[in-house]
Amino acid sequence: MRPSRIVLFLVGCAVVLTVFALVWPLVAPAYAQLQIFCVKPFVSAELRLDASGIAVYHNEKFLTRREFLSFGVVGLTLALWLMAPGFSWKRRILWAALGLIVLFFWHVVGLWGLIAFAQAVEAKRAGGLMTLLYSVIAVGDWIVTFLIWGLVLLRDYFKGSGATP
Repeated sequence: MRPSRIVLFLVGCAVVLTVFALVWPLVAPAYAQLQIFCVKPFVSAELRLDASGIAVYHNEKFLTRREFLSFGVVGLTLALWLMAPGFSWKRRILWAALGLIVLFFWHVVGLWGLIAFAQAVEAKRAGGLMTLLYSVIAVGDWIVTFLIWGLVLLRDYFKGSGATP
């Protein structure tokens, strides 16, 4: 009896996530440093890389931290794209790279939003709209990942390429 596509997909995702969990502690500081490099010109806060993630300071006062664990959705993105059923390996790698690029830009926007939110809280200017914006950024990692993956699979499914959602 042959395992079903869904079983192969789930096992493949588990393998990718396991490998990612082993490699991520080595890659996370460089990933965070690249975000700092991209955000630094646009913020007045001081950004420091520490053992837990990106620490945000304003006038030498600690405001907040974006932890390395908050970027774990990078592993999910890799797992979903590399194990996407019905895609050739070339397309899987291409879509994984594109998904990681989109997610990286989302993380840069998220870091910028976190800094803006922390500074607004510090200045006692954080209203309902600012809190809503921060919430959207916080859950957006997961939404962006699944939305792009699902839309591509549905598009290919309806085009008849063999990919199944």
